[in-house]
Formats: sequence, structure tokens, C-alpha cells
Amino acid sequence: MGKMTEAEAEALFAQIDTDGSGEIRLRELRDYGQANGGTIDGVKLADFVRAADTDEDRRITLTEFKSLLA
Repeated sequence: MGKMTEAEAEALFAQIDTDGSGEIRLRELRDYGQANGGTIDGVKLADFVRAADTDEDRRITLTEFKSLLA
């Protein structure tokens, strides 16, 4: 996975977090993936969730998101 700047990762997170909760839920990720070929930065969504959701609560926080992408 290519590295983004923190600002790029934050902007992408905000784009995916459509309800503004501060967490990306699987539904939001699915919706984003359907609109973008099923990938984030070239990585399939299922693989992305496994790598990003470090506490396995089925939600991705900004911290988890940035630790993977930035």
C-alpha cells in the first residue's frame, strides 16, 4: 500500500465517513468501495479492513486509518 500524507489520509477518511461519526463503519466502506471499484488505494476492501481494524470492533477510527495509510 502506498503511503499518503496525513492530510491526504484525513481527507479520504472524511470522504468515506459519510455520517461524520469519526469512525468508518463497514456499510460506509462498502458504499465507498462500490463507487470506487472495490478498493482503497489499490487494496481490496476485505484486506483493508483486516489490516486497518486493529481492535476488531468492525469500525475503523481515524487513528487506525492513518496508521495504515499515512
